[in-house]
Amino acid sequence: MYFPIGLPKVLNIFNPNNRSIRQLVCNRDKVLFAVLTDDCLLIYYCKPCLCLVLHQRTKESLEDVGMNEIVEWKPDSSALIVVTSCGYLLLYKVKCDAEQKGAFELIDPPQASLRRDSAELFMKETIPCLHLNLELQVSVGGIVTSFCCIRDELMVATSRGHVLRYRWDGTLNRDYSVDLRRVPFCLDQQVSKAVPISDNNTYIIDIDYSPLIGGFAVVFNDGRAAFLTAYSLKFDPNQMQGIWAPNIDDATCATVNHKFRLITIGRRNSQCVVYSVDETTGGLIISHQLIIPGQVYPGTIGAVHCMRWSPDACCLAVSWSSGGISLWSTFGALLMCSLSWDYGIHADLSVHNPLTIHSMEFSAEGYQLWMAKNLDHLVDEEAAQSSVIQFSFVKSALTINPCISHQNHLYLQGEDRLYVNLGAGLSQVLTSNSGRESPLPFTAALADSKQWIVVQIPSAYSATNWPIRYTAIDEDGDKIAVAGRAGLAHYSLTHHKWKLFGNETQEKDMLVTGGLLWWGDYIIAGSYDIPNQKDELRLYPSSSRLSNVHMTSHQLASQILLLDCLQDKLLVFGADVRIMIFQLCEKSGELEGVAGRVQLTCIQAVDLSALCVHPACFAAITLTSLRMEPSRLQTPFKNNFVINISGRLLMVNPQEGDRNVLQ
Repeated sequence: MYFPIGLPKVLNIFNPNNRSIRQLVCNRDKVLFAVLTDDCLLIYYCKPCLCLVLHQRTKESLEDVGMNEIVEWKPDSSALIVVTSCGYLLLYKVKCDAEQKGAFELIDPPQASLRRDSAELFMKETIPCLHLNLELQVSVGGIVTSFCCIRDELMVATSRGHVLRYRWDGTLNRDYSVDLRRVPFCLDQQVSKAVPISDNNTYIIDIDYSPLIGGFAVVFNDGRAAFLTAYSLKFDPNQMQGIWAPNIDDATCATVNHKFRLITIGRRNSQCVVYSVDETTGGLIISHQLIIPGQVYPGTIGAVHCMRWSPDACCLAVSWSSGGISLWSTFGALLMCSLSWDYGIHADLSVHNPLTIHSMEFSAEGYQLWMAKNLDHLVDEEAAQSSVIQFSFVKSALTINPCISHQNHLYLQGEDRLYVNLGAGLSQVLTSNSGRESPLPFTAALADSKQWIVVQIPSAYSATNWPIRYTAIDEDGDKIAVAGRAGLAHYSLTHHKWKLFGNETQEKDMLVTGGLLWWGDYIIAGSYDIPNQKDELRLYPSSSRLSNVHMTSHQLASQILLLDCLQDKLLVFGADVRIMIFQLCEKSGELEGVAGRVQLTCIQAVDLSALCVHPACFAAITLTSLRMEPSRLQTPFKNNFVINISGRLLMVNPQEGDRNVLQ
């Protein structure tokens, strides 16, 4: 769940010629943003928002190869490709100058009264100094309508009905370029006869690639949409096949959700249709539709213009060509819609919407949404300008750390703060067993408190570890743990005190990669040890100072992706698609007042590779006391668990007598 917070910010983008902003694209790690105007390419640092470098094309270049249209980052952030209106690819090289201290440095004035005293005013992170050079330009042949990155190559769609495959050095991979008139299309892969496109004027206007779905979501200029797939991820043109999206003849754009393996198609009637791939037939089936209710906005909205998924795949941003934006959850709940906002008595949204968004992009962890606003032609020409607007969000911790779903406490996390609702008026309604002689008690409560406690992350931690990724709260709602880019920290709501690593080296040598939770007074983190290059479980006692001296660690064979805990059992899911269940047992310390250690004993290991195509598709794994057998007899607690795989819920129940045999 995503919720907007604060007022939108209008960023001061360097645009001296008042050109239209064409596109906003961030690099893979969401640290750098490329801003493309008609004649300029600018690279911005995300936090703090600073322009690092720009390249402005000459008037002669604009006349020869056309104005800028689209931009894309190379996966390693060492280059960018810009598409022009005349069908040229411009390759820009991005180089970092390691000799300079940084692009932005704060220097204290000689006056003692003006010097910085607070830690928040010091920048601990070095902002890179970048150089941007135009290396080469390549004529594609035809107008480039869309393109996307596939590993180390580019798939370039043209108005001549081709999808050309270019390498990042500007050379064309002819053997793997696709002619759409040679690709057979059908409704599903079980149809014996597939028919290629016969119309010479049909071409792709939007394309997006998903390695987890195994193909491309494409939209054609005639309003049809399809999914291009092949038998191998090399996408040999001779093996490529198209699957039509049923009941679509007014498509405008497409995007894919990798984690939940969904294909979203925007339509001219303002709606979005979300498809999933049928694993039996290979066809596209409708999962759900995104429709603005009449109670929110009864008027005409316009065609869908742009769609973007958040990095955690839990939120979809949608903008319309006639103006307005909306946010949706993964499976269709409306979270926000600007069409219901109050723009004042002089604004009539049926005539003109002042929020006309041309391009959008989420920042790191989805805490900001950068939007390029079109030129406002209804105001004076001198005042009309294209601008970049930034929305800030807080989100549910479940979007990235689903293991805290057991907790009754409500809180939201932002990039540098938490919003905690402890429910001062929490009323206990019912306390009972969770069913069929289960040893686990269940407490239902109603929260009637509307007061939020804002917990600010200390700048000593957030200055070098922005943004916050994982957060967890204990059962009592007293202690909170957070983990950012490196290390972790925890906070006591009772004592209003943070605990950070005393040794900064220990903090920088640890990355939380797969979950954060509380077990009693211990923080459990799925982490990666950088110096030793090992994946391990780490347990830190909250009663002691945060240090590796008091840490309990357990090395694992693969990267940890998900954690969950129930009573004294800990579930660990790794990148090798294996689940390991540990029994936790606390060993008391030798000295009084000294925290003890935790003993981890692996009691079960299960291979789940047959259930999913990729470990990233596992959205959540939860230990549960639910049982599948209808027996009324009291049986010992078993290690049953529920799995969410791309939105599909499975319950795994080990059979009696063999812990590795599943039902």
